[in-house]
Amino acid sequence: MRCLLLSLLLIVFIVPGFAQQTNTDSSQANSDSIVADWSFEVDAYYYILPEEKNTTTLIAYADYRALHMEARYNYEDVNTGSLFLGYGFEMGNKLVLNLTPMIGCAFGNTNGIVPGLETGLSWKKFDFYSEMEYVIDLEGKENNYFYTWTELAITPFHHFRTGVSASRTRLYQTDFDLQRGVFAQYSFWKLTAGIHYFNPFTHDDFGIATLAIEF
Repeated sequence: MRCLLLSLLLIVFIVPGFAQQTNTDSSQANSDSIVADWSFEVDAYYYILPEEKNTTTLIAYADYRALHMEARYNYEDVNTGSLFLGYGFEMGNKLVLNLTPMIGCAFGNTNGIVPGLETGLSWKKFDFYSEMEYVIDLEGKENNYFYTWTELAITPFHHFRTGVSASRTRLYQTDFDLQRGVFAQYSFWKLTAGIHYFNPFTHDDFGIATLAIEF
């Protein structure tokens, strides 16, 4: 509950400051440009787990210029929600680096404060993406945990992206501390569908079907 209250305070006190800036800017730009400053995305990850109940992770993103907001469910743990607020930075021309430091809060089966960092690096047809976070569990430091989701990919032709990925999570446990695998994605219209296959050729293999929509 303390964690949920902290998240609400972040939204109540920080977001209105940006909204006020939006109102100021609206006097200098038309409504179309204001709408274009916003972007939204919803992702679903369906875990296909051997000998266990399949589960779904949901993530919603909202961006206003450099302001970044996220809401997640079943990410840090099952039956656990989380809220994040961050600010993005972009550097470079041909080699482009994106950094988004965030602060968040998890509540539900796991309760904690969650600092995080999302990193993107792109060059021509290649890109690297990583999201990292450290859950500071409010019920005891022995439950603190470092999470990561990382992808190294190439886009060999339009709409198709493939590469290798790694994940460290509590959502599904195997003999491996770091789950490693391959993935492929295809984009059409505003949708991106994909499949990840982790720990191939082992008895701990599992898959994740993904679907994302931008609007």
